[in-house]
Amino acid sequence: MQSISEPVKTWFERDLSVSRETLDRLNQYADLVVKWQPRINIVGASTAEDVWGRHLQDSAQLWPHLQDVATTGKIVDFGSGAGFPGIVLAILGAGNVTMMESNTKKTVFLMEAARVCGVLGQTKIARERIEAAQPCEADVVTARAFAPLPKLLEFGQRHLKPGGHYVLLKGRAFEDELADARDAGWTFDVTTHASLVDPDGVVMILKGVSR
Repeated sequence: MQSISEPVKTWFERDLSVSRETLDRLNQYADLVVKWQPRINIVGASTAEDVWGRHLQDSAQLWPHLQDVATTGKIVDFGSGAGFPGIVLAILGAGNVTMMESNTKKTVFLMEAARVCGVLGQTKIARERIEAAQPCEADVVTARAFAPLPKLLEFGQRHLKPGGHYVLLKGRAFEDELADARDAGWTFDVTTHASLVDPDGVVMILKGVSR
């Protein structure tokens, strides 16, 4: 069983106000990631020993920025992989999460994770390439370790509905990515918040995106 450190547990309980049931579901998910890791290498080997800190908390820090769409809006998660942040957001209470992942083995894991964690009714797993999928009309697009910002915005243009926005996890190169996106002709309003997990990373919120 994956252990959760006291600081991370306190953060979930105090800052996110999660219930004991939600913590139990997150724990089931963490254990499932560890169980499947040797089979399909769904997370980086160096991070597999701290799924709670490196992956669950990292994903969950998006939750406070999604309250305006959490229950009634549609969240589309690009390149979900092992379900970060898509599965985590569904466990926390997001009512409509579409996870786009083209890797067959990972989509099998996502289906199992949704079943085990009791969020099948809140999630859809789309096993197709983002650029070829039917437009999703998303209120919010999320992504974590997926693609450079200019490419991500190109994909998002297809799937984000008018007035929708992005809530992204970005690493140390986020300022370069913003500059590259502007150089490519994109305009947007951007807000960044320091990551709780990556000392060089941010939660990036983009609104009013156009080209």
